[in-house]
Amino acid sequence: MIDYKSFMGHARRRGVRLRGIGMLGARLRGTLMSGALLFSLTVHAQSSYPDPFECYRSFTREPEMARIFSQELGVKTRCFFASNTINSRGGAYCQYPPIWVGEGKYEFEHLDEQMEEMNASNPDGKLICMIDLDSPYWMTRRFKFDSFSDVSTAVSNPTWMKMMLRWMKDFITYAEAHHGDRIGAYVLSGGCTSEWYDAVGGYPTRSKENAWLGWCRDRGLDHGDAVPSFPSLNQASFDGHLYDPVTESAKIDYWRFHNEVIADAILTFAREARSLLPEGKKIGVFFGYHFNLPHETLAYGHLEYERVYASPDIDFFIAPGSYFNRGIGGGSGSQAMFRTAMLNGKQFLHEIDFTPHDYPTRKAGWKTEEDDIAGNTREACYALIHHISSWWFDMWGGFYDNPRLRERIGQMETIQKRFRSDRSPSVAEILLVGDPKSMYFIRNGDPLVRLGAEPVRNQLSMTGAPYDCCSFSDLERMDLSRYKVILLPQLFFIDGPRAKILREKVCRDGRTLLFAYAPGICDGKTLDPERVRTWTGVPFVSGRPDMTETVMDGWTAVYSYRTEAFTTETLRDICRRAGVLFYVEDCIPVFANERLLSIHCKEGGRRTVTLPKKASQVIDLLSGEVVAKRKKSFQVDFASPDTRLFEIIP
Repeated sequence: MIDYKSFMGHARRRGVRLRGIGMLGARLRGTLMSGALLFSLTVHAQSSYPDPFECYRSFTREPEMARIFSQELGVKTRCFFASNTINSRGGAYCQYPPIWVGEGKYEFEHLDEQMEEMNASNPDGKLICMIDLDSPYWMTRRFKFDSFSDVSTAVSNPTWMKMMLRWMKDFITYAEAHHGDRIGAYVLSGGCTSEWYDAVGGYPTRSKENAWLGWCRDRGLDHGDAVPSFPSLNQASFDGHLYDPVTESAKIDYWRFHNEVIADAILTFAREARSLLPEGKKIGVFFGYHFNLPHETLAYGHLEYERVYASPDIDFFIAPGSYFNRGIGGGSGSQAMFRTAMLNGKQFLHEIDFTPHDYPTRKAGWKTEEDDIAGNTREACYALIHHISSWWFDMWGGFYDNPRLRERIGQMETIQKRFRSDRSPSVAEILLVGDPKSMYFIRNGDPLVRLGAEPVRNQLSMTGAPYDCCSFSDLERMDLSRYKVILLPQLFFIDGPRAKILREKVCRDGRTLLFAYAPGICDGKTLDPERVRTWTGVPFVSGRPDMTETVMDGWTAVYSYRTEAFTTETLRDICRRAGVLFYVEDCIPVFANERLLSIHCKEGGRRTVTLPKKASQVIDLLSGEVVAKRKKSFQVDFASPDTRLFEIIP
């Protein structure tokens, strides 16, 4: 065991210069700079998007599978978790003993052992180290809460934050002094499942109450001396769904505080970590899940993702594929609004954590070996076409034991490397817009949220046409000229500046806009149902059963009180009338940019594929076969199930 005093002396002897008192302000210099292993996350000359990289990760040791991914499949980046805590299944996140065993007390020899294994299985690759920023067991007893489930309480507690920051800084300083030549990036991991979401429904605690009162004072808000009662947070006065800013402003502000305090903590950890790292070292975070846990959108604490994505101290973000549309034949998609991150110049990693059909201890969503191959191929194609990276997550080990599946992963990695610097733009004519700011006005757990962005995205993914997603705040800096249909199912909040963006950039050029429930009902200060008519052309009627379509001034408004009216078939009909091109006539997923096209299906058969323009050649990248020459449409035979990937040569 290394105590704090001996650790400080050891760091100095290793040439790590420490500036200021204790670990605060420590910065690595000298030989660590020349030996640092730098990531290829630099900005490509032709685009603001960083170059992608691929990664392999497992909670278990898996040295042989790590070697296979690195040496045989070409996935040179390995992620490992230096964890002190247990996971959601009750087992250890890390198969090595905990490092942090008491305040200022560390057993760093366990990190050394872990690094020895990493070096042996991936000798010429890059390493990403996940730093555990959750409370170890001894710390949960001291504070009487567990940051794993209640991260909002933890980060609201100044003493907890001080201890966690000290641990993080001490860990980084030791890791850089001893293993800085091997570690290229760090992932800051905290909260439930290390993904920074809160799992207690936003329940107020003493720490949160104290932090809330300070938050209110700083903003000149007077909401009394206590947090709004927990039962009242799940109640809303307007139509049973929306908080009224006049009478329920404390609830709206509480949820803002709840989300901001988590974002603030992430930004604090990132800023302090950055101060310790030499130039070129990268920092990543799991965050920004706009399409996850829709019934707890307010409570799980990711609504401030736009601010976190803009941080100069964070280089990349990670999120798993959809939990609700990952079955064979489904359209998958990221849980995060990754385009917002990429517009800020960040890299994004698409975590592929899908259980194979024959996994022994966990129920599999896929039923056959062919499902495993088609499903994993779909996920890799999704990442490739959207210019993000595949993060292969061998969660509990054994996910990639099948040689046929590994062969396909190797194929996809070869293709990924070939197209690494390609930045072919999207060809989608459909755009789904999410709006985290509107979410503060709808009560937590509301059924309209459960029927919001995630289900609409799932239906949209099956239309046979590609689509894009973005946040409302992205609209100002995006070229919207190619979009014929724009979906805004969450846009309850429209103030003056937002109305200006809509009128000048969105509501024009003959577009069709889809709205749900009560678009624009709130201007941030009051609720007025009459405002809904401005955007829908019809009055707001609670429970309105019909879907309306109204020709406006240069655009068309389609409106439904409930989003379940936006089925795949309904969306296809709306999009067809708006002039959207369907690559196939089936209700199946399609991903496409100007250079690449992927089609996934559950049921096989011959299909006609239609392109936006004639191609000189269409090449099946997985078989090498030229499937069409000088054609705008062609026919392809699909297996059951199947995922095909085509290169479109103009």
